[in-house]
Amino acid sequence: MDVQVFVDLQDRLDQESTLRESIKDAVKELNKTCRLASAKLAKAHAVPKSQSQEVTDSIKPQFEAIRQNIGTLVALIQPVAFYKYHEMWTNAIQGACALVVFAVYLESARLATPEDIQAYVGCRVNTDNTDIAEFVITLEEYLHAIVSLFNELSRLAVNSVIVNDVQRPQEISAFASELYAGFQLLNLKNDSLRRRFDSIKYDIKKIEEV
Repeated sequence: MDVQVFVDLQDRLDQESTLRESIKDAVKELNKTCRLASAKLAKAHAVPKSQSQEVTDSIKPQFEAIRQNIGTLVALIQPVAFYKYHEMWTNAIQGACALVVFAVYLESARLATPEDIQAYVGCRVNTDNTDIAEFVITLEEYLHAIVSLFNELSRLAVNSVIVNDVQRPQEISAFASELYAGFQLLNLKNDSLRRRFDSIKYDIKKIEEV
């Protein structure tokens, strides 16, 4: 028997282990950057609408760092192995996209487009679900980020009253209702996405009660 077969197999196992550790390290750095960006972006809940731009301007260095963190991850992953390791980073990518979606809303009171996501993080959203030829943001990750916006909007509506920005909750309510109506047009197959969508109505109710 030629034991070289097993030596070669061990080499491949070692390479696999090394790659997984590298992915874990890259995701850890991305999460760390996202936490800092989230902490800074949370200041938007404590100021009136007129000061929102100052908040979003303050986190531009973190968005650049997020772009670099994702770039490190991209460099590790061959397109053919994208879905093999996808679960290792999908939550972190969802979090990064959620930050973009909230920042875009704060800046211009609109929904972030897939093009906005790419501009901020450097990866395109695979909106047409084509075969993977590069590292992409999946459609589900983009939709998860939009769902996260509803929770931020419900908090923002309540906190706007606290800072005496009494007109803002009405604007938030109109935007959230229109966004929710759009979401209802989707036939969601992803279980986790569908469950999160079902919880949106509680955020909508909270906004309407302000």
